[in-house]
Amino acid sequence: MKHCAIVGINWGDEGKGRMVDYFAGRFDVVVRYQGGNNAGHTVKNPAGTFVLNLLPSGILRPTTANVMGNGMVIDLEHLAHEVAALISRGIPITPDNLKISEGATICMPYHRLQDIMEEERLGDRAYGSTRRGIAPGDADKYIKKTLRMADLFDEPAVLEEKIRDLVAWKNLTVIGYGHEPIDAEETIEWVRTFGEVARPFVCDVSAYLHDAIDAGRNIMFEAQLGALRDIDFGIYPYTSSSTTLASYAPIGAGVPGVALDCTIGIMKAYSTCVGE
Repeated sequence: MKHCAIVGINWGDEGKGRMVDYFAGRFDVVVRYQGGNNAGHTVKNPAGTFVLNLLPSGILRPTTANVMGNGMVIDLEHLAHEVAALISRGIPITPDNLKISEGATICMPYHRLQDIMEEERLGDRAYGSTRRGIAPGDADKYIKKTLRMADLFDEPAVLEEKIRDLVAWKNLTVIGYGHEPIDAEETIEWVRTFGEVARPFVCDVSAYLHDAIDAGRNIMFEAQLGALRDIDFGIYPYTSSSTTLASYAPIGAGVPGVALDCTIGIMKAYSTCVGE
């Protein structure tokens, strides 16, 4: 198995994290290629029980490199806390074993706010969002109205101006919900604080993966949620906001020309979805 994708066949919660950890010993690189911290991969191994939301499930294996691809939506604050929690438990996380795509979308605090406000507005018609801002973050990505990890390397004045423009635009929506306006300076400080944690890991993931492929290294692509949550082929509109299928794995990872050698589908004998 050179290049393999592990995907959920149901609605998510099939135990993909456990299976990624199980198979990770056969692979040199594990790549998360979509979704954000709405994922909850629980891994139990001799070191203990770990719940991973953003980090690839291979992060627990010392011989495995881990990549967060351009298809992901990354909450910088959550990432900082997740990295700190694992380090505190003796899991080494360095730029050598964790690499974040410069093209990945940043999930901003106002994305979380917007997610919550919309679910509350819908009431009993709510989509069942995890309220972590993933859908608004993905939506803004596709209308080109958000930050990507590469923006963290802008000159401070340039980055701050981008954030002020985005906040002014987002306030048109937030105020419409009856919420007080988002504070641009607080948002800038949030990006500055948690962006500093992420910056050492950000790199050209496409170049890294192509080098790994040229060197004959085995790559596993890890999905979030399940096939029935796919934005195009799932139970729309009660889906995720990205493509959860194996076909998207090379694209969301940053190597769209790479073919998969196999796909492993994980399913369970009973049907549940997140929160239901």
